[in-house]
Amino acid sequence: MLKLHNFDRSPFGWKARIVLAEKKVPHEVIVPENKSESAAFAKLNPFRLTPVLELEDGRTIYESTVVNEYLEEAYPTPAMLPKDPYERARVRMLEDTTDQYLMQTLRDFRGAQYEYAPPFLIPKKADQVDHKLLEESKKKVHEHLARLEKELTGRTWFGGETFSLADAALVAPLTGSLPLMGVLPDPKYPNLAAWSRRVAERPSVIASAPKEPMRIKKD
Repeated sequence: MLKLHNFDRSPFGWKARIVLAEKKVPHEVIVPENKSESAAFAKLNPFRLTPVLELEDGRTIYESTVVNEYLEEAYPTPAMLPKDPYERARVRMLEDTTDQYLMQTLRDFRGAQYEYAPPFLIPKKADQVDHKLLEESKKKVHEHLARLEKELTGRTWFGGETFSLADAALVAPLTGSLPLMGVLPDPKYPNLAAWSRRVAERPSVIASAPKEPMRIKKD
């Protein structure tokens, strides 16, 4: 049986869990212990990051995008990439830019105003908030959201009629982090709101969701 080494609240782990659930691939979920120091984990991924997909013969695949591309190739039904070559590339661009740019912007936006003490976000005191970074990252967040809103025009999913690898990658930021931090829902983004409602009802998303989501600690 496949083994997925990942953490419950990791957006990248959730992304891989969605694809495994969508394709109904039997697997075991393993939460790493002391991955920064564990020699055993370093053998799974020399960069000591999750998620890691361990195959039945012990070989491993890491980096969430590569993990999900492997799953798409090894378990092609249901397809999570469109058939048309351009549409496949468009989905891959959405998935890749989510990891490279949107997630970094969200880290800046969060770090400017919260301390992270899992599973809590703890609001910083007013004199500790990085207002410059907060405003810059907030502006970038909305630039990303405007782009994603446009991508959904006339489409059910980011993959068109296909619930795609891009949709799996966007579940965590669009239904987790951004609503938690009060950015979504926003009336400027009706397509994203409708997409989020559809996602919330999808069995693969429900089954793979974090058991203990991140939350804001109140005084």
